[in-house]
Amino acid sequence: MRVRLAFFFLLVLLPCPASAQRPLDRVPLRYLPPTLVIEARVNGSKLLFFAFDTGTTTIVLDVQVAAQMGLQPPAGDRRAAPGPVRIRSLAVGKAVAYDLEAVIRDLTPLSQRMGHELAGIIGYPWMEQFIFEINHATGRLTLWPRQAELSAPAHTLVVPLEVQTGPGFGGAGLFVSGQVNAEPCEFEIDTGTDIGVLGAGIARRVGTTISAPRPSEPLPQSPSIRRVDLLMFGGRVFAHVPFRIDPNRGASGEPYQQCVIGNDQLQEFVLTIDIPHRRAFFRSLPRAENAR
Repeated sequence: MRVRLAFFFLLVLLPCPASAQRPLDRVPLRYLPPTLVIEARVNGSKLLFFAFDTGTTTIVLDVQVAAQMGLQPPAGDRRAAPGPVRIRSLAVGKAVAYDLEAVIRDLTPLSQRMGHELAGIIGYPWMEQFIFEINHATGRLTLWPRQAELSAPAHTLVVPLEVQTGPGFGGAGLFVSGQVNAEPCEFEIDTGTDIGVLGAGIARRVGTTISAPRPSEPLPQSPSIRRVDLLMFGGRVFAHVPFRIDPNRGASGEPYQQCVIGNDQLQEFVLTIDIPHRRAFFRSLPRAENAR
């Protein structure tokens, strides 16, 4: 009897893994560089392809898709108008958010780059209403209601998640702490980019030469790419990591404009983003599992 009671209390006291919590849904997730892609419904529409972008602080609808749905921006040039418009619902599987504001953009350049037609981009205003797990290896996005209380599975690092608004943010950005060549930096988690970005301030601190254009010259069309010796975040160390160096980012020294981490490193983890409880779970994938 004592053995049975001891076993019972052990089961009660053991932490419950996140996967044991009943999710709202699990939906397919694809990585089409530079961004993650899922299927979603707008106002009960057919399934449409959306970028799932933690680095986007709003919800975006492609201008042609918006027109087909009768969602019109304010008067003016509709190809360039930013909106906003109101959408009744945006559903990813059984995870549905209601009464959202969206802006309208021409997403043709991004669709052409990806080789896939996008109807829009799902960003922070939708994400903050759920808890979600991104698993590149299995190609699945798992979604829980924001009220869920998840416990970390074994071999998972739980780190504070900072939600920041301010200069350069129209909504909110998601940040975790890390280091670049032993220099501390607040990394924005951005599933809308392939490789990360370093701003001017951190690039100079880690010894990267920045070639700024002269006043008479146009700004560079694309930031240059450099490699840093060591990157540390999520409880893992990466060596010789490529980053885009953007001299126009973080030039004022704003700490939350210096570092962005993209899918090239994020795909090494099963990543759970818990915005309501301000936590991120990083479970490092074994090399064999990540190579599927």
